[in-house]
Amino acid sequence: MGYKLNNKDFKGIFGIDVTTGSNTFLAFPKRKESLNKNWAELNGLEIDLQEPFFESREFKLNCCLNVVNLGNATAAKTEYWNKYNGLFTELSGLGTHQLFVEDLGKTFYVYYKEQSNFQKLTSFSSGKIAVTFDLVFGETNPSDNMDAVYLVDEQDRYLIA
Repeated sequence: MGYKLNNKDFKGIFGIDVTTGSNTFLAFPKRKESLNKNWAELNGLEIDLQEPFFESREFKLNCCLNVVNLGNATAAKTEYWNKYNGLFTELSGLGTHQLFVEDLGKTFYVYYKEQSNFQKLTSFSSGKIAVTFDLVFGETNPSDNMDAVYLVDEQDRYLIA
């Protein structure tokens, strides 16, 4: 599965393999609480269901950055730091980022929240450097990442607007 951040290939540019994470983009956003009143003298709940609003979501990608140059440990370290710092430079850019998830065939508009669960798997002096970490992204508005469906065809299939 491939991923692109602002049209830059995770693997080709940053040396990053994403091991899991595309499933986090599939969950529906949580609905925000609507105005409601629980009248003591009436059964049930009076709730305004005219215009629902939704919480923003969080997406997590499990990542692995590998650099191999067995003949030259110094070159491996330089390549590692170039890729690692290049990724951070891209993530710290202004505004939202376009994150293309090849498995889903869709681009999501996200912002960088944090890097977590960082683990160094090898020594940096070996010429083979491997680290794992999670990249956590957020969305500002779920409507930016979900297509509205309004119509159905003669076989009752939804048509995307």
